[in-house]
Amino acid sequence: MTPGMLLLSVARRIPGRVAVRAGGTERTYGDLFDNAARFAGVLTAHGVRAGDRVALMMDNRVEALECYLGCLLGGYTAVHVNDRLARPEVQSIVDDAGVAAFVAPAAGRFDPAAGSGRPVSAPVVLEPVFDAAPIAPRLAPPSAPAIIGYTSGTTGAPKGVVITQENLSRIIRHMPVHDGLRPGSRCAFTGSFSFVAGIWGVMLPHLYLGGELSFMAGLPPAEWVDRMIRERSTFTYVPSPLAPAFTEEVRRRPEVLGSLTGVLHSASAMRPEVMRDLVSVIGDRFVETWGMTETGAPVTTTVPADWTGACEADDIYASAGRPAHIAAVRVIGPDGADVPAGGEGELLVQSETLFAGYFRRPEATSEALRDGWLHTGDIGRVDRAGYVYITDRLKDMIVTGGMNVYPAEVEQALSRMPGVAEAAVFGAPDERWGETVVAAIVRAPGHTFDEAAVTAWCRQHLASYKKPTSVLFLDALPRNAALKVPKPRLRELYARR
Repeated sequence: MTPGMLLLSVARRIPGRVAVRAGGTERTYGDLFDNAARFAGVLTAHGVRAGDRVALMMDNRVEALECYLGCLLGGYTAVHVNDRLARPEVQSIVDDAGVAAFVAPAAGRFDPAAGSGRPVSAPVVLEPVFDAAPIAPRLAPPSAPAIIGYTSGTTGAPKGVVITQENLSRIIRHMPVHDGLRPGSRCAFTGSFSFVAGIWGVMLPHLYLGGELSFMAGLPPAEWVDRMIRERSTFTYVPSPLAPAFTEEVRRRPEVLGSLTGVLHSASAMRPEVMRDLVSVIGDRFVETWGMTETGAPVTTTVPADWTGACEADDIYASAGRPAHIAAVRVIGPDGADVPAGGEGELLVQSETLFAGYFRRPEATSEALRDGWLHTGDIGRVDRAGYVYITDRLKDMIVTGGMNVYPAEVEQALSRMPGVAEAAVFGAPDERWGETVVAAIVRAPGHTFDEAAVTAWCRQHLASYKKPTSVLFLDALPRNAALKVPKPRLRELYARR
């Protein structure tokens, strides 16, 4: 069954139940899917055909969810566009995906004809409207792309991660098991539509369970916990930066634990001492996972028993849990041979929810997927009890506040800045965000710009979260015998500044 029909069958059983609340707006299951079918009708009226790709650049509103559901019902491929990206980044995705329509709130400001704002050229530019007649659901082939989520590569070029109709259905069915969700789960959703994984990993599975989504992104912890108490939320997601404040608020208002049964953390590292404090307050409700866009669903998870004294992990507070029942993890050395338990190497993943490949990039797909195993680029180890630890990255990717930043992408933007002779970008530890972006820059002769100028330049050309928060000015970049810039050396220089 396609994901659209899978979710529609649930809605038809409970049309009067509230499905989602956001910004003072709520939708029942019946209204939600009626609007989704009407949005599909709008696309059809504009000549968008089943199988065409539709770029969705949405913020946290009910209409955003209806647009994704409309694409599933209409047999269109939803192309996820992070709403925090800068105009050139958005255009790159629109061009790469070859979309038939671009949809965003106040989409006119993305229209080249508007002459202002952040124009994006696309065949059809729409705001999320629902004024057409609803269309009958279309059955897309199982192998057809359902959602394409873009993730930058180490070259800085965006790559479209293809999740097929069949795989999306598999993810939706699996996530309740992975995260310990129950039918009717009431989700305090602190994520946003910036993250494609939040759509297929949290929102759609809750609809599959006949649950209720309440959008709470951006709320201060006191209001977040207050809302959960009022709405008797059973599940929430805790980003790393908010974990300490959330812990203190729950400690102050333990009545929230009367309904709360699951607290998920993923996407970026949480310091062990912060995790330990959180678990001391919420107990075995805590769920830690590890995965990436290419894995669809996460591949590792903790279970309630892990937070007892009987856990066999070397250090559960430094671990991402063990592989889920649908996944397997290997560790290989530089020669490609498996590393014994406890040894470090690149982590390889096999899972029933792996992506189908990168959109129109067969070489990149072949490099990432070899003999059925995804080469993650993460460095880690697996202890004798099977618990997985992420210790470093083979690639230079920086994870700041759960957002992925590829140094090559920032370096390319800096190379275009007047007065920059050389630039190298790396990640440095940060207590709040896990990592922060740092740029090492060599000024060209005669130029004297400062850190503020670098930040301002990057704001114009990149999403805000990708900009360097600190700049290390050097007379020359260090280089090794192969003339490459060693990032560990830059981190040393930055630490000693």
